[in-house]
Amino acid sequence: MLKTALMAEVKPFRGILYDYERLNMGEVVAPPYDTINEDLQEKLYQTSPYNVVRVILGKIYPDDDEQNNRYTRAAEYLRKWQKEGVLKKLEQEHFFGYFQTFEVEGTTYTRKALIGRVRIEKPGEGSIIPHERTLSGPKRDRLLLFKQTKMNLSPVFGIALDQGDFSQVLEEAPKKLLFQFKDPDGVLHQFYLFPSDVSDKISGTLSDKRILIADGHHRYETALNYMNEMKAKNPNHTGDEPYNFVMMAIVSSKDPGLVVLPIHRVIKNVEERKVEELKNRLTPVKEKLTPESYPKVRKILQEYGKRHFAALFKSEGIIFSLSDTSDELDIVLLHREIIHNALGITEEEVKEKLKIEYFKNISEAISYLEKAGKVILSYNPPTVEEIADYSLKGKIMPQKSTYFYPKFYSGLVFYSLE
Repeated sequence: MLKTALMAEVKPFRGILYDYERLNMGEVVAPPYDTINEDLQEKLYQTSPYNVVRVILGKIYPDDDEQNNRYTRAAEYLRKWQKEGVLKKLEQEHFFGYFQTFEVEGTTYTRKALIGRVRIEKPGEGSIIPHERTLSGPKRDRLLLFKQTKMNLSPVFGIALDQGDFSQVLEEAPKKLLFQFKDPDGVLHQFYLFPSDVSDKISGTLSDKRILIADGHHRYETALNYMNEMKAKNPNHTGDEPYNFVMMAIVSSKDPGLVVLPIHRVIKNVEERKVEELKNRLTPVKEKLTPESYPKVRKILQEYGKRHFAALFKSEGIIFSLSDTSDELDIVLLHREIIHNALGITEEEVKEKLKIEYFKNISEAISYLEKAGKVILSYNPPTVEEIADYSLKGKIMPQKSTYFYPKFYSGLVFYSLE
């Protein structure tokens, strides 16, 4: 069947997996590379000599050069582990299931993802929809890693825009639990293998879907750049080579476990005068909040709904509204009306984090406010449908607009680009 530009091509692949029967999987996996600080990096290094941090975010040493650096060492670890049998490549192509069970504010959810390989296309021109801008630095870093390891080490997070049929297929299809582990946040991660005889059914369920990139924009665009480089070098390019695909974890847009949380902005390094002007300018929609109620700001905002925001100062908090009848998202209005217009923070200062810090955890935002911040700005996050609609209009959301909780871990399966 001839595929149109708006049809996602999703295929199984011969996964490279840790020897899960021999290893404690909880000791070799790691959170996404861009969430790992130096302390966590060191802790993961100490947890196991096979921890995936060595390849997704290896240490940098003073004597590193072009021949010996974090990227060349990552490739060497992968070769060594495959030689030792720590990593093994499956004989057949399979889809994999990645289920995460977690709790948010007292409610338990299970998010179901399919891991497969998706044909790469230019974002926004076919079935793959981006929703964030990317930065050159992270893409350059990931491309160096791609070139040395010739593997996808972590999946891009995609959301299939569907009516629930894909989610139902994942739930009902036969599958074998290979391993499971709990992370430090208490999230249960379960990794399944789907038998190869259900691959066609799974691929068929996705063949008429569009996929929104929820997380991993830099990795997706790096895969696109790598593919273009490889195509240019290969006079016999057919389009079926492994580098034409990227590993992706795909969740149904109707999955009950698809939770979107806000990313709180803490404003810093602005004149006190600007902060006072903002406080006087805002009209509270109810009595002012006390700092004791700040941890519950997400639930408070949910009660008020769209077009309502929170400005949490050190001594008091204000719930306010912005009247706007356009189809702009709340987070876009917050940036335009408050961050740019009221506080005078430029786009460049936002991008470079000169006057703004981002926190997924409200407790950490409050702690930063007390030490070095001026005000926490919070909002109701957009729904998946709103993000998709906005992106399909060709619009790009501000960076760090959404937090799809929890993150997908690295180290469950790798995809070879050779």
